[in-house]
Amino acid sequence: MVIVEFMDMKSTKYGGLGRFMLRLMQEMPGSEFWFVFQNVPESKQMLSDFQSAGAHVVSIDTEGKRALTHLGKVAKLFTTIRPDIVHFHFANGFFFFAPLAKLLGVKYLVKTQHCCITTDDMRQVKDKYELSLKTRIASCDGKVYKLFDKIIMCGQYVRKQFVRVYGDSPKYEMVYFGVEPVAILDAEKQNQLRSQLNIQPHTKVICSVLFADPVKAPDVLIKALPYIKYENFIVLLVGINDEIPYAQELHKLAKELNVDEKIRWIGITDHVNHYLSISDVYCQPSRSEALTLAVCEAKSAHLPVVGSNVGGLPEISDCVFESENEYDLAQHLDELLSNDELRCRLSEQSYWTYTKYFDIKIGVEKYVKLYRGLVK
Repeated sequence: MVIVEFMDMKSTKYGGLGRFMLRLMQEMPGSEFWFVFQNVPESKQMLSDFQSAGAHVVSIDTEGKRALTHLGKVAKLFTTIRPDIVHFHFANGFFFFAPLAKLLGVKYLVKTQHCCITTDDMRQVKDKYELSLKTRIASCDGKVYKLFDKIIMCGQYVRKQFVRVYGDSPKYEMVYFGVEPVAILDAEKQNQLRSQLNIQPHTKVICSVLFADPVKAPDVLIKALPYIKYENFIVLLVGINDEIPYAQELHKLAKELNVDEKIRWIGITDHVNHYLSISDVYCQPSRSEALTLAVCEAKSAHLPVVGSNVGGLPEISDCVFESENEYDLAQHLDELLSNDELRCRLSEQSYWTYTKYFDIKIGVEKYVKLYRGLVK
């Protein structure tokens, strides 16, 4: 079986999705996997692991309008390797590449809906006519989705929203991706890391893994910090690329609110597990989110999760706050930091939910079954 995983994204780290794909390849020996990214993956470890598993990794810059300029290159890829399945993931290149794949004789097309459907100003779409004219034209008013043999929804909310916008279909299937349980550092290494980050032994730690992107709402978390009554805490903002202009805005905001000393700015890293190991609470303040694997990793580390009430976050969070409401967020964080009994109870609840729904082996098993069900 030859499978093209058309990621259509920039790969900047070895995250949960990369590890999921590695596990999927390991569970399908004899299958030939091709991965198409918008860039050469920046994580050398991920690239090495993929190649060791027999994967072919291709970079084609299909971001935005450049998708159209590379139709020929994508066509050549499909005709050269003659895949049984092409599985589209991120971005909107599939609007053009899915019809192309069908024209070139690809047998089966799969699409995973990783994200909520939102307007340009990040409002959740409730009706097809709320979509931008550009999206409606590129998708032929949604008809492009009829080309797919399977459309995988990454969460319950995403499925319900997709049905509202495009109608229901027996082709839809809901599959949580899931993650491997993160490797927790031993006590000595935890102490070393806390020392490197200038975090005192009894200081509580809030962790948030996110990009420097307004949709992830790191600004909402920063704005909440002055309203947390519990004083002895530190926030780890993991994944912030300081070279991005928005990151500079976040630094400026933290200084204006006099909370900069409460924050440890961690760049993009393949070692999220290190920071989860020293954390007590996880926060996902997003303005839009389908079902982030970063939360799944936090749950595997026994961390209670505070998430906003948007998209699929309520189905994976242990405490939910009103999106954009820094006061409500501060209240939830304060309660978890100050109440050891509550934090302990929710941490166990969080881990139980992980083992029941978000363990990587559950999602991989469903993907293997789906692929083999198509190519019998």
